[in-house]
Amino acid sequence: MNILLVDDEPYILRSLREMIEGARADWHIVGAVEDGEEAISVLKREEVDLVISDIKMPALDGIQLIQFMQKHFPTTKVILLSGYQDFEYAQQAIRHGVTEYILKPSSLETIVQSIERIDLFIKGQQNKLKLQRSREKEILEKRLDDLLFDLPSPYYDRDLYPAYENISVFTCSLRNSVLPHGWQEPTAYSAIKNVAEEWLASFGQCFAIIQDQHICVIVFLNKAEPLGEEPALAMIAEFRQTVSKLLKIELTVGVGLVCTKLETLSKHYKESIRALEEARLNGAHIANSGELQEEMLVPGHLEQTYEVKKNRRVIEIVLAQMENRLKEDLSLKTLAEIVYLNPTYLGRIFKEETGENFSNYLIQLRMNKAKQLLGNPCLKVYEVCEEIGYSDPAHFTHVFKRTVGVTPHEYKTRAQIN
Repeated sequence: MNILLVDDEPYILRSLREMIEGARADWHIVGAVEDGEEAISVLKREEVDLVISDIKMPALDGIQLIQFMQKHFPTTKVILLSGYQDFEYAQQAIRHGVTEYILKPSSLETIVQSIERIDLFIKGQQNKLKLQRSREKEILEKRLDDLLFDLPSPYYDRDLYPAYENISVFTCSLRNSVLPHGWQEPTAYSAIKNVAEEWLASFGQCFAIIQDQHICVIVFLNKAEPLGEEPALAMIAEFRQTVSKLLKIELTVGVGLVCTKLETLSKHYKESIRALEEARLNGAHIANSGELQEEMLVPGHLEQTYEVKKNRRVIEIVLAQMENRLKEDLSLKTLAEIVYLNPTYLGRIFKEETGENFSNYLIQLRMNKAKQLLGNPCLKVYEVCEEIGYSDPAHFTHVFKRTVGVTPHEYKTRAQIN
């Protein structure tokens, strides 16, 4: 924690410094000044977590200082030290957001305890913020992964996307690269992800998304003007050299054209995959999709893998929708609208991925849910019927007996006995 001391009596400043620096190794004094104006100068150039200040000082006193801080540094905590027992000072201090108000003279233990309380609070807030950012990053990576496969991104996550003018997309592969001793591909890709997100941060917010046989790097560029082809390639080439230097891994890289809209991310990702295939075929380190000839745009192994994974992801979304909406009147048409596909095509890939046609799978899903609900003694059969999307109890009974072998009433009775 960074602490700024403010008092017009030099011997008090010395005593406070010695006391605080001797109490905890992680408490750092970033300034010890004699009035509020000097304190403001320190606040503007240093990162300060806590200000410990006297009230009565020349030029700018403690109350005026905290008024300034409340406006310009509202998250910085304040301990006010005062030789005045006047309640009016305490009222003013509290009104302006002072965290602790201590009367002088005070014992070492009293001041240290106040600092420890504030330190604990600050660390708690920092941990909450870190956890929140980690969750937001996890959600955003999932949404970007969906966009790479041209899958719908929920509107409520839109605010999570970084501000950007344009986006650089490139794909890296370990194929033909000798890994450091003892490393497996998952370890190597995790290390590359860390290097990418740290090293490319100077260009913009970076996300490295690990796929089956490669890693896709997305950089939300800060530049106000679209980054041209040559600067983008220079950035990527330098990144590749950095990975080689730090990790001793030689990457093969395919570069997609710089894009300006999230909606075209999938298109540019596929471009980078095609470029990566071309780089592999020619034994090159980097290939740029902008230089590929039309005859080179024949789908290769990676692009075929892309289509397989996209279909798998589509069915994952559909299955999640089915499980969450069993009470509704579900159809292939309804679900196809969610994933922007033709119902006939969705039906075909549904059977390819699950081994069942849509209707049979939905019936089995509903019957499994019905068996679970029938085990609840508080629910009647007609209520279970409604919960899984059947409006006609007789039809539900017929389907349940055909699927399970007994009627819902018989199943419920056996479940209660057991």
